[in-house]
Amino acid sequence: MAQRLMVKHNLSMSDLATAKPQNNIGEALGTWEYRLPWWQEKLAAILGANFRCRTIRERKREEGITRIKFFGYHSDAELCSKVYEGAILYLKYRLKRLLPTIPKAHWINYKKSYLLGFLEGLDQRFKEQSQSTEEFSLMVQVPAEVLEEQARQMGNLKNRTVKVQLQEMDVEAFYQGLTHAKTSKLMS
Repeated sequence: MAQRLMVKHNLSMSDLATAKPQNNIGEALGTWEYRLPWWQEKLAAILGANFRCRTIRERKREEGITRIKFFGYHSDAELCSKVYEGAILYLKYRLKRLLPTIPKAHWINYKKSYLLGFLEGLDQRFKEQSQSTEEFSLMVQVPAEVLEEQARQMGNLKNRTVKVQLQEMDVEAFYQGLTHAKTSKLMS
């Protein structure tokens, strides 16, 4: 929403930078789970890339947990974390409503297809938004200062892509997820 307002009122990052310096770089916790579902990890990657944050997946073997963190300016990281929490709640709500309408034998493929569609739709929505103007696409990129600070604090991190094994794509579920992603409001 902040990005849309900046475009609507013809503001640039330099306008915001003169208003309030953002030199406080850090991280915000997105979630922690004993077993992190693949879709939560993929969702975090999509949101982090569009809220000027680096998404970091950290596995604590001795504690048996996996954490998702957003690294960037504190305001960006906190906003990204809140949107991430809202998106997870929204998807859990949607899945809970879909469960009774699908036969149990098809539930696993339906759920995966729906989630893949939703994540694809969300990614498309952000890409369309960022391509609306050239300046807007520059505003959503992770700032160089954040990348430098992340490299200084954490060193060189490996990139990871989430692989999803799907026996059979349910086209109806995928399309429904795609539609929900393009029409949903994750934060009021």
